Amino acid sequence: MNAKTIVRFLLLSVVCLGVALVGYQQFTASADNGNDSVNVKQQLKDGINVYYFHGNQRCTTCVRMEGFTKDTLNQYFSQQVNDGQVQLNIVNVDLNENQHFIDDYQLIFRTVVIANAKEGVETDWRRLDRIWELANDEAAYQGYLAEEIGSMMKHSHG
Repeated sequence: MNAKTIVRFLLLSVVCLGVALVGYQQFTASADNGNDSVNVKQQLKDGINVYYFHGNQRCTTCVRMEGFTKDTLNQYFSQQVNDGQVQLNIVNVDLNENQHFIDDYQLIFRTVVIANAKEGVETDWRRLDRIWELANDEAAYQGYLAEEIGSMMKHSHG
């Protein structure tokens, strides 16, 4: 075996490993599509509903952003979640029963929406499209989401 053959073999091995890794990431992203996203919980009648919208096909970034959203609520708003003042709803907008959210919140792409409800009536909502800019920076993503939720909470109580 000469050096040229060894180099070819090593390069081919690296390419195959890369393809396998990408396939694995896409498979695990699709497999994480769990049953918790099949139906939306009953929205809070008084409080902040945080919606994470996704579709049937989910990329690694989408799954990561869902995790960032969950982690933000756990880290910054755990007391409010426990008290029933803030609720996370994971929503698959590709399901027929959830497609109304596309019109309700003028969804252009998958994103996070926060909505304030009082006595069962939605009084304010914000679509947080900047999450895509921050999808690779967990601290910035969480800071942005926490700031927007905090601002809405302050606005709703003030």
